[in-house]
Amino acid sequence: MKKDKIIILFGVLTLVLVIIGIVLLRKNIAMRNKVRIIDASYMCTEKIEKFYEDDKYIYSFPCVKSGMVFVELADGKKMLVVKALDEDLVTIDELINAGLDVIKTEK
Repeated sequence: MKKDKIIILFGVLTLVLVIIGIVLLRKNIAMRNKVRIIDASYMCTEKIEKFYEDDKYIYSFPCVKSGMVFVELADGKKMLVVKALDEDLVTIDELINAGLDVIKTEK
């Protein structure tokens, strides 16, 4: 009888540990994919500035500010958005989802 209780307790503890592991893993994956946009432009020339393009679209800032918009990566590293895109550290979709203000024009 005591042996059955120990086996059940061990099974429950194992299940709890697996659930905790899954929750922590999901949280870690979500945090790893998070980026933060830092727009240091206070005033900029009102001229649309192209800064990136892919096969289907051209992405532009609503004004000239490519040298003033940064991204903070999940590891805390900060760099210009254009450099992070050039080095494939982020995708344009990640930046847009993080709140980057862009004009998306179909080619």
